Amino acid sequence: MSEKRIIVPPAVVRKLAIYTAAMVIAPVASFFIVQKVFNASAIVSGGFAALVANIVLIGYVVEAYSEDLPPEEPEAEEKKEK
Repeated sequence: MSEKRIIVPPAVVRKLAIYTAAMVIAPVASFFIVQKVFNASAIVSGGFAALVANIVLIGYVVEAYSEDLPPEEPEAEEKKEK
């Protein structure tokens, strides 16, 4: 059996890397910023960090969903018909 290689475009990898970094950095940074600037408790800071994590996640889902799919190769369709 021959395996079909999936080629992932570099733009997709770059987008995933950016959102992964944002998912790590943004909640942690927002936790400490809210705690220092507003002198808030850990519960308030943690809640805000969770909100920021959800915003980043929703942003990634919307961005990935609105991404254009590359057209299928014509030869792949011909192989399916045989």
